[in-house]
Amino acid sequence: FALLKHYPGAQSPLGGRFTGFYVVAALAAQAPTYMYERLFEIHGQINSEEGKTLVRATTIIPQPLAVAIAEKATTCVVLEGGHGNTQITPISRDVIRGAVIPLNRGGSDSDAIARQILKDLGYPELAREDKFVRMFKEMAGLVPLDLNSAISWAKEHPAALTSKFRIPGTTVEVDMGDKAWQRFLIGEFYFNPGHEVFESYYSRGFPGPRDTIVGDRVIPGKVSLAEAIREAVSRTPVEIQSTLLRNVILSGGAFSWTVPAGLEGVAVDSPTKLSRMLRDMGIETQPRMVREPQFSVWRGAVVYGLFLPEGVRWDWSTMEGWRYFVD
Repeated sequence: FALLKHYPGAQSPLGGRFTGFYVVAALAAQAPTYMYERLFEIHGQINSEEGKTLVRATTIIPQPLAVAIAEKATTCVVLEGGHGNTQITPISRDVIRGAVIPLNRGGSDSDAIARQILKDLGYPELAREDKFVRMFKEMAGLVPLDLNSAISWAKEHPAALTSKFRIPGTTVEVDMGDKAWQRFLIGEFYFNPGHEVFESYYSRGFPGPRDTIVGDRVIPGKVSLAEAIREAVSRTPVEIQSTLLRNVILSGGAFSWTVPAGLEGVAVDSPTKLSRMLRDMGIETQPRMVREPQFSVWRGAVVYGLFLPEGVRWDWSTMEGWRYFVD
């Protein structure tokens, strides 16, 4: 659709014959080779299907590398948190592929714990509707600086924490009553599903995040994000580890948490949460969010495409270059 929408016709607006767009696509850092092959195949079919030259060449870039480019970071650790997974990717001018840790955890896991909380509160009908679950998560979910302290504070100051939420566009109101402290579970679950408070949920059959197999190693699904960062960095050359840890970049909707007025210090944003978790492990650093979470991959991909020379052809050994369909 985008290619057809912006197709200028047989004549290029810059003069001469239009020979097709250069397309930059982005895939997960751990994407297997067949996904690259399939993406090239799809773009190669577009010209014949449309009967006109729409795509001249395509290149593919790992999503975390696009984020690093958008943030002008050459040596860093990018956490790209999407709906269903999180990529923890050390980068030093390029992705350090042997150090990438993909977790089967994302925004959908926060949805899952929010759904279970709704069921436990007596709202099974709402819990069956994905849209309402997401609304509840976004309205009620909080990331605690420290979960145990936040729960204690919430129980000691029940009036300080909103416990009633009206679902927009409906007459339904969710009343959490004296369970408003569970708001902190929604945010905590993404960062640390291994916290002991979640054991009561697992014992009732609530599914935790699935393990991830990386090479010959198994990354537990319940590993905290801080532990996963440390594990990823430990697989990189020692001489760059301190530089990597000084520049931890967060991107993606799974990290989009806000702090309501009056809850500062009890509830925190994602960078502050990870900073605290890493400090508890003896790692001093200040993670940061990307400037434009919704567009960082797009911006990085555009910059990459602009600076990738036209004469560089796709090389499977380096996973770089343009795959031409029209010479």
